Parts: sequence; structure tokens; C-alpha cells
Amino acid sequence: MNVSNEPDEFEKRAAALLRASVDGMDGATRARLAHARAAALEPATRARHWLDLRYLAPAGATAVAVLATVLVLNHGKPDALVNEGAGIALYDMDLLADADALDIAEETDLDFIEWAAAQGEQGPGG
Repeated sequence: MNVSNEPDEFEKRAAALLRASVDGMDGATRARLAHARAAALEPATRARHWLDLRYLAPAGATAVAVLATVLVLNHGKPDALVNEGAGIALYDMDLLADADALDIAEETDLDFIEWAAAQGEQGPGG
């Protein structure tokens, strides 16, 4: 293995033979070879853009599939409430604002209050 950067005898002889074969070619063949070489190297030198159809088509298909899945899975479901605990919070605020509620909370007979609340939840006939 040749560690130095200087060409060895084989490389020198191969380069001389290639130059001689090129010098012996006619101009039309040289032009065709140069054109073929340029055509072969052109795709490698062309810049690849992310807007290329090869990238946009799979990305668009994926986006459509995800959107269709979301629409199918959410079809027929009611819209979620923004704040499901808002009703409870308003009820608590009513209790805090009611002066009688504080008096009832300080009563010693809590069993009666629980019974009355249960009767009120059952409706007018309960």
C-alpha cells in the first residue's frame, strides 16, 4: 500500500495510456462522451427542493388520512363542555353568598339537614 501522495509507476502508466487514448479519438466521439458525462452528472448537481412532488405527495396523503380519521372518529359525538365544573362552582358561590346557608352549616342537627336535602332532591312528591 502506497502511503505517500505521489503516484506510483502503475498510476503514471495508466494515466499516460488514458491520455493517449483520448488524444487518438476524433472530435465527434469526444463531444458525445463529454455530453454523456454532463448528462450523467446533472441529476447529482441539481438542487433538491422540499417543494418537490416526491416530498409533497406523501406528506399531503398523510395529512388527509389523519384529518379523515379525526373526522370519522368524532362524528356524532357532542361537543365537549368548555368547563364541566362551572355549574358546581356557581352552586358553591350561591352557598357562600347565602346568609342562611352559614346559619344552617352551624346547626348541630346535621342529620335533619341531610334528610331535608335528600327530600328536596326527590322532588315535590317525595
